[in-house]
Amino acid sequence: MGVIKDGVTDGGGSPLRKYQDTIIGSRSLLTLAGFELTQLIAGSVPGALGLALRQVLFPRLFGSCGKGTIIGRNVIIRHPHRIRLDRSVVVDDAACLDGISEADDSIVIGARTMVGTGTKLAAKMGTIRIGENCGFGAGITVHSSVKGSVTFGNNVLIAGHCYIGGGQYHMDRTDIPMVEQGHVENMHLTIGDNAWIGANATIINGITIGRDAIVAAGAVVTKDVPDFALVAGVPAKVLRIREHEAPSDG
Repeated sequence: MGVIKDGVTDGGGSPLRKYQDTIIGSRSLLTLAGFELTQLIAGSVPGALGLALRQVLFPRLFGSCGKGTIIGRNVIIRHPHRIRLDRSVVVDDAACLDGISEADDSIVIGARTMVGTGTKLAAKMGTIRIGENCGFGAGITVHSSVKGSVTFGNNVLIAGHCYIGGGQYHMDRTDIPMVEQGHVENMHLTIGDNAWIGANATIINGITIGRDAIVAAGAVVTKDVPDFALVAGVPAKVLRIREHEAPSDG
Protein backbone atom coordinates (compact mmCIF):
# COMPACT_ATOMS: atom_id res chain seq x y z
CA MET A 1 0.00 0.00 0.00
CA GLY A 2 2.86 2.38 0.71
CA VAL A 3 3.99 2.29 -2.92
CA ILE A 4 0.60 3.48 -4.15
CA LYS A 5 0.22 6.02 -1.36
CA ASP A 6 3.63 7.54 -2.01
CA GLY A 7 3.01 7.67 -5.72
CA VAL A 8 -0.32 9.42 -5.33
CA THR A 9 0.43 11.79 -2.44
CA ASP A 10 3.96 12.82 -3.42
CA GLY A 11 3.99 16.45 -4.47
CA GLY A 12 5.90 15.91 -7.72
CA GLY A 13 4.37 15.04 -11.08
CA SER A 14 1.00 15.58 -12.69
CA PRO A 15 -2.08 13.51 -11.79
CA LEU A 16 -1.73 11.76 -15.16
CA ARG A 17 1.89 10.77 -14.46
CA LYS A 18 0.95 9.51 -11.01
CA TYR A 19 -1.83 7.41 -12.50
CA GLN A 20 0.50 6.00 -15.15
CA ASP A 21 3.18 5.13 -12.60
CA THR A 22 0.89 3.49 -10.04
CA ILE A 23 -1.71 1.79 -12.23
CA ILE A 24 -0.36 1.35 -15.76
CA GLY A 25 3.35 0.94 -15.04
CA SER A 26 4.28 2.84 -18.18
CA ARG A 27 4.37 6.47 -19.29
CA SER A 28 3.58 5.56 -22.89
CA LEU A 29 0.43 7.33 -24.04
CA LEU A 30 -0.26 4.47 -26.43
CA THR A 31 -0.15 1.96 -23.56
CA LEU A 32 -2.39 4.21 -21.48
CA ALA A 33 -4.91 4.48 -24.32
CA GLY A 34 -4.97 0.71 -24.82
CA PHE A 35 -5.53 0.07 -21.12
CA GLU A 36 -8.28 2.67 -20.77
CA LEU A 37 -10.14 1.57 -23.92
CA THR A 38 -10.00 -2.08 -22.89
CA GLN A 39 -11.46 -1.29 -19.47
CA LEU A 40 -14.10 1.00 -20.97
CA ILE A 41 -15.21 -1.36 -23.71
CA ALA A 42 -15.07 -4.67 -21.87
CA GLY A 43 -14.25 -4.29 -18.17
CA SER A 44 -17.76 -4.25 -16.73
CA VAL A 45 -19.91 -5.58 -19.58
CA PRO A 46 -22.15 -8.39 -18.26
CA GLY A 47 -23.09 -11.70 -19.76
CA ALA A 48 -21.76 -13.58 -22.74
CA LEU A 49 -20.94 -10.40 -24.64
CA GLY A 50 -18.67 -9.12 -21.86
CA LEU A 51 -16.98 -12.50 -21.54
CA ALA A 52 -16.30 -12.62 -25.27
CA LEU A 53 -14.97 -9.06 -25.36
CA ARG A 54 -12.62 -9.68 -22.43
CA GLN A 55 -11.29 -12.89 -23.98
CA VAL A 56 -10.32 -10.90 -27.06
CA LEU A 57 -9.07 -7.65 -25.49
CA PHE A 58 -7.64 -8.40 -22.06
CA PRO A 59 -4.84 -10.81 -23.12
CA ARG A 60 -3.20 -7.88 -24.92
CA LEU A 61 -2.72 -6.09 -21.60
CA PHE A 62 -0.80 -8.87 -19.85
CA GLY A 63 2.85 -9.83 -20.20
CA SER A 64 1.52 -13.13 -21.53
CA CYS A 65 -1.84 -14.90 -21.48
CA GLY A 66 -2.58 -18.48 -22.47
CA LYS A 67 -5.51 -19.77 -24.47
CA GLY A 68 -8.82 -20.31 -22.74
CA THR A 69 -8.20 -17.78 -19.97
CA ILE A 70 -11.38 -16.19 -18.59
CA ILE A 71 -11.50 -12.74 -16.98
CA GLY A 72 -14.60 -11.74 -14.99
CA ARG A 73 -16.27 -8.38 -14.64
CA ASN A 74 -14.71 -5.42 -12.82
CA VAL A 75 -11.32 -7.07 -12.33
CA ILE A 76 -8.73 -4.58 -11.04
CA ILE A 77 -5.36 -4.80 -12.79
CA ARG A 78 -2.21 -2.83 -11.95
CA HIS A 79 1.00 -3.03 -13.99
CA PRO A 80 -0.52 -5.70 -16.28
CA HIS A 81 2.65 -6.08 -18.36
CA ARG A 82 4.28 -7.69 -15.28
CA ILE A 83 1.52 -10.32 -14.99
CA ARG A 84 1.67 -13.69 -16.78
CA LEU A 85 -1.26 -16.09 -17.02
CA ASP A 86 -0.95 -19.63 -18.34
CA ARG A 87 -3.71 -21.39 -20.27
CA SER A 88 -7.25 -21.83 -18.93
CA VAL A 89 -6.77 -19.54 -15.94
CA VAL A 90 -10.02 -18.16 -14.47
CA VAL A 91 -10.04 -14.77 -12.73
CA ASP A 92 -13.51 -14.21 -11.28
CA ASP A 93 -15.47 -10.97 -10.85
CA ALA A 94 -13.97 -8.12 -8.80
CA ALA A 95 -10.64 -9.88 -8.25
CA CYS A 96 -7.49 -7.76 -8.07
CA LEU A 97 -4.18 -8.54 -9.76
CA ASP A 98 -1.76 -5.93 -8.43
CA GLY A 99 1.55 -6.39 -10.23
CA ILE A 100 3.42 -3.38 -8.83
CA SER A 101 6.95 -4.69 -8.39
CA GLU A 102 10.57 -4.31 -9.40
CA ALA A 103 10.37 -7.78 -10.96
CA ASP A 104 9.58 -8.19 -14.65
CA ASP A 105 7.20 -11.06 -13.80
CA SER A 106 5.58 -9.95 -10.59
CA ILE A 107 2.58 -12.32 -10.73
CA VAL A 108 2.69 -15.68 -12.52
CA ILE A 109 -0.38 -17.95 -12.46
CA GLY A 110 -0.19 -21.54 -13.67
CA ALA A 111 -2.54 -23.40 -15.99
CA ARG A 112 -6.10 -24.26 -14.87
CA THR A 113 -5.88 -22.16 -11.72
CA MET A 114 -8.98 -20.39 -10.40
CA VAL A 115 -8.85 -16.98 -8.66
CA GLY A 116 -12.15 -16.43 -6.82
CA THR A 117 -14.47 -13.45 -6.56
CA GLY A 118 -12.93 -10.50 -4.75
CA THR A 119 -9.58 -12.23 -4.21
CA LYS A 120 -6.55 -9.94 -4.23
CA LEU A 121 -3.07 -10.92 -5.37
CA ALA A 122 -0.76 -8.04 -4.42
CA ALA A 123 2.88 -8.27 -5.45
CA LYS A 124 3.70 -4.95 -3.72
CA MET A 125 7.33 -4.77 -4.86
CA GLY A 126 7.75 -8.54 -4.47
CA THR A 127 6.58 -11.56 -6.48
CA ILE A 128 3.73 -14.09 -6.40
CA ARG A 129 4.11 -17.49 -8.10
CA ILE A 130 1.13 -19.85 -8.32
CA GLY A 131 1.39 -23.37 -9.71
CA GLU A 132 -1.00 -25.34 -11.89
CA ASN A 133 -4.50 -26.53 -11.00
CA CYS A 134 -4.82 -24.40 -7.86
CA GLY A 135 -8.10 -23.16 -6.42
CA PHE A 136 -8.43 -19.82 -4.62
CA GLY A 137 -11.81 -19.12 -3.02
CA ALA A 138 -13.53 -15.77 -2.57
CA GLY A 139 -12.16 -12.82 -0.63
CA ILE A 140 -8.59 -14.07 -0.18
CA THR A 141 -5.63 -11.71 0.17
CA VAL A 142 -2.14 -12.77 -0.88
CA HIS A 143 0.47 -10.11 -0.20
CA SER A 144 4.21 -10.40 -0.87
CA SER A 145 6.71 -8.18 0.92
CA VAL A 146 9.24 -5.76 -0.51
CA LYS A 147 11.83 -7.80 -2.48
CA GLY A 148 10.15 -10.93 -1.11
CA SER A 149 8.03 -13.70 -2.58
CA VAL A 150 4.97 -15.85 -2.01
CA THR A 151 5.08 -19.17 -3.85
CA PHE A 152 2.37 -21.83 -4.21
CA GLY A 153 2.99 -25.31 -5.60
CA ASN A 154 0.62 -27.29 -7.81
CA ASN A 155 -2.86 -28.44 -6.75
CA VAL A 156 -3.05 -26.08 -3.78
CA LEU A 157 -6.51 -25.31 -2.35
CA ILE A 158 -7.13 -22.03 -0.50
CA ALA A 159 -10.59 -21.61 1.04
CA GLY A 160 -12.34 -18.25 1.27
CA HIS A 161 -11.24 -15.20 3.24
CA CYS A 162 -7.71 -16.31 4.07
CA TYR A 163 -4.85 -13.83 4.54
CA ILE A 164 -1.47 -15.04 3.30
CA GLY A 165 1.83 -13.18 3.57
CA GLY A 166 1.68 -9.45 4.21
CA GLY A 167 4.28 -6.85 4.95
CA GLN A 168 5.98 -6.47 8.30
CA TYR A 169 7.35 -3.17 9.58
CA HIS A 170 10.53 -2.61 11.51
CA MET A 171 9.61 -1.79 15.11
CA ASP A 172 12.93 -1.36 16.95
CA ARG A 173 12.60 2.39 17.40
CA THR A 174 10.03 3.99 19.69
CA ASP A 175 10.73 7.62 18.84
CA ILE A 176 9.02 7.44 15.44
CA PRO A 177 5.89 5.62 14.22
CA MET A 178 6.36 2.14 12.80
CA VAL A 179 4.90 3.26 9.48
CA GLU A 180 7.96 5.51 9.10
CA GLN A 181 10.49 2.79 9.95
CA GLY A 182 10.00 0.92 6.69
CA HIS A 183 9.17 -2.64 5.72
CA VAL A 184 11.18 -5.76 6.49
CA GLU A 185 12.54 -6.86 3.12
CA ASN A 186 13.34 -10.23 1.53
CA MET A 187 10.69 -12.29 3.31
CA HIS A 188 9.72 -15.48 1.50
CA LEU A 189 6.67 -17.68 2.03
CA THR A 190 6.19 -21.08 0.38
CA ILE A 191 3.16 -23.38 0.29
CA GLY A 192 3.94 -26.83 -1.08
CA ASP A 193 2.15 -29.02 -3.60
CA ASN A 194 -1.31 -30.38 -2.70
CA ALA A 195 -1.68 -28.30 0.47
CA TRP A 196 -5.15 -27.32 1.68
CA ILE A 197 -5.71 -24.10 3.61
CA GLY A 198 -9.07 -23.83 5.41
CA ALA A 199 -11.36 -20.80 5.44
CA ASN A 200 -10.34 -17.68 7.36
CA ALA A 201 -6.84 -18.97 8.06
CA THR A 202 -3.97 -16.51 8.43
CA ILE A 203 -0.44 -17.42 7.35
CA ILE A 204 2.23 -14.90 8.25
CA ASN A 205 5.09 -14.10 5.94
CA GLY A 206 8.47 -15.84 6.02
CA ILE A 207 7.37 -19.42 6.71
CA THR A 208 7.09 -22.67 4.76
CA ILE A 209 4.08 -24.97 4.63
CA GLY A 210 5.02 -28.43 3.46
CA ARG A 211 3.51 -30.50 0.70
CA ASP A 212 0.14 -32.18 1.37
CA ALA A 213 -0.26 -30.23 4.62
CA ILE A 214 -3.67 -29.16 5.92
CA VAL A 215 -4.27 -25.90 7.77
CA ALA A 216 -7.60 -25.95 9.64
CA ALA A 217 -10.17 -23.20 9.25
CA GLY A 218 -9.42 -20.13 11.38
CA ALA A 219 -5.86 -21.18 12.20
CA VAL A 220 -3.08 -18.60 12.55
CA VAL A 221 0.14 -20.11 11.26
CA THR A 222 3.29 -18.53 12.70
CA LYS A 223 5.80 -21.39 12.28
CA ASP A 224 6.85 -23.78 9.52
CA VAL A 225 4.47 -26.69 8.90
CA PRO A 226 5.95 -30.14 8.04
CA ASP A 227 4.93 -32.20 5.03
CA PHE A 228 1.61 -34.06 5.51
CA ALA A 229 0.92 -32.28 8.81
CA LEU A 230 -2.54 -31.24 10.02
CA VAL A 231 -2.35 -28.00 12.03
CA ALA A 232 -5.03 -26.04 13.86
CA GLY A 233 -5.44 -23.34 16.50
CA VAL A 234 -4.18 -19.87 17.39
CA PRO A 235 -1.27 -20.09 17.08
CA ALA A 236 -1.44 -23.22 14.94
CA LYS A 237 0.02 -26.44 16.32
CA VAL A 238 0.56 -29.84 14.73
CA LEU A 239 -2.28 -32.21 15.61
CA ARG A 240 -1.01 -35.15 13.63
CA ILE A 241 1.04 -36.20 10.63
CA ARG A 242 -1.03 -37.77 7.89
CA GLU A 243 0.34 -41.15 6.84
CA HIS A 244 -0.06 -42.73 3.44
CA GLU A 245 -2.20 -45.83 3.51
CA ALA A 246 -2.03 -48.27 0.61
CA PRO A 247 -5.48 -49.31 -0.71
CA SER A 248 -6.68 -52.67 0.53
CA ASP A 249 -7.15 -55.59 -1.88
CA GLY A 250 -10.57 -56.40 -0.52
